[in-house]
Amino acid sequence: MTDGVTRPISEVQPREVARVAGRVVAIQVEPSDAPPAFTVRLEDATGRIDAVFMGRRDVPGIGPGARLELEGRVCATDSVPRLYNPRYQLITRA
Repeated sequence: MTDGVTRPISEVQPREVARVAGRVVAIQVEPSDAPPAFTVRLEDATGRIDAVFMGRRDVPGIGPGARLELEGRVCATDSVPRLYNPRYQLITRA
């Protein structure tokens, strides 16, 4: 796993386990006639990554503007890297 330290999103590589932090800039919920999936686009100053929560249509506390830490295995895609069912933690402001 990771050492508990977040890394810039631009530094994550496919097939590695990574921990990143950033702000939710968009969410997408699959329509009711499709299998449930809740997708979160997370962005930091260096890039963006999608987190896909399979089997869910929402995750309490996660919405546009929320700050999160995500940890999971990075999947390679043609566009934005993706984490499927990552561990997550809401970040509260002090």
